[in-house]
Amino acid sequence: MPRILCRARLIVGHRNVQGLAVQPGTGDMWSAEHGPGRDDEINELRPGGNYGWDPVPGYDESTPMTDLEKFPDAVEAAWSSGRPTVAVSGAAFLEGPQWGAWDGALAVAELKNTGVGVYRVEGAGITGTTRMEELENDYGRLRSLTLDEEGALWVTTSNGGDDAVLRVTARPAS
Repeated sequence: MPRILCRARLIVGHRNVQGLAVQPGTGDMWSAEHGPGRDDEINELRPGGNYGWDPVPGYDESTPMTDLEKFPDAVEAAWSSGRPTVAVSGAAFLEGPQWGAWDGALAVAELKNTGVGVYRVEGAGITGTTRMEELENDYGRLRSLTLDEEGALWVTTSNGGDDAVLRVTARPAS
């Protein structure tokens, strides 16, 4: 029987969730989502939380992803791209000593920047970001991320043709 999270306490105010990842050790759920032309976001999801997006009346690119004027109690994003957006997509937490300083970090694929951002998570916030240089600009749009039992990161491309499934392993510490 599948387990349903947050059924009784809806989470609202999201625009276009592209990736979900459960943080190891805490069980906390994080989302990566497309915003309007002005910002994408990464959020720690909280039961009953309002994340500030209201598409009514109609679609308006000038509305911020987390509209604190309309929703002063909205949960602020842990990270926002600002302009230009990067078109975040799949997300996965890196786990295992083989990832070194990235152990426990949130990896997020991007469709515009054609790479993977790595976000250091501390509590409900993002304290630093880096890039997986090996994936920068070589494979096109990156869509989904999944960590396997051995700790390798699987990445799919989303280019509309000649797509690939990539297996990324951590480089041994030097």
